[in-house]
Amino acid sequence: MRTVRRMAPAALAPLIAGGLGAPDVAAAADAAEGWEWTLAPYLWAPKTSLDVTVNDEPVIGGDLDFSDLLDKLDFSGQVHFEGRRGKTGFFLDLTYLSTSDSGTTSPRPPLPGGTAIDSEVDTALFEAAGFYRPLGESHGLDLLLGVRIIDYEQTLDIALPSPSTVSTEVDVSKTYTDGFAGLRYVAPITGHWSLVVRGDVGAGDTEFTWNALALAAYGFGATGRNTLLFGYRHLEIELEGSDSAADVETELTMSGPIAGFAFRF
Repeated sequence: MRTVRRMAPAALAPLIAGGLGAPDVAAAADAAEGWEWTLAPYLWAPKTSLDVTVNDEPVIGGDLDFSDLLDKLDFSGQVHFEGRRGKTGFFLDLTYLSTSDSGTTSPRPPLPGGTAIDSEVDTALFEAAGFYRPLGESHGLDLLLGVRIIDYEQTLDIALPSPSTVSTEVDVSKTYTDGFAGLRYVAPITGHWSLVVRGDVGAGDTEFTWNALALAAYGFGATGRNTLLFGYRHLEIELEGSDSAADVETELTMSGPIAGFAFRF
């Protein structure tokens, strides 16, 4: 008697930006024998806001508070690399964002109305993390533990309106290292579609950081190894730094859509 084994029409495997899954018929067999690799370039286009408090700025002569300074995304580039074998795996993720804005303020003591402010922020985020999938399936819950390095450069040019000639520059450049922990869940939806949600919190050199992500994937091709990705990410970072003369507290919020393409091999 010959026994016929039936395979599921699609299996799921983890993917991008700390989490995504996509259909892959061959993935389950490959993962059982060795490593499964994923490379995913993607684009994150967040709306960015910057809330800044400058304590005891000597030129202006007091504490300064600003909110929602950033509006323009000048450049964005991201790439994700992930490996998985059985119940364990790791991922590396790199994000670079350059943002800027300029405008004038309403009266905000000690600043008069019409004060001109130019703001620029360059942010590089690097994540290195391991994950553990207790049930060892091609989909399910992952436990995440890793390190997030944030390279942050912030410049504020502040110029009082005429007839005053007073101006000052606040410049902060610092690298922060945080540990983070979180969860990721990879779930099949139907056919070639899958869904991933991720959440994590971190702290260390920063005051506090939290990150949330929801992504959908559509796998296509003969084995489903090519995947289109789209979703939404929200990240908040609380930082403390200083320039040559004043202490600076910053809350950076980035929230917006993600789109990309993943190759699995």
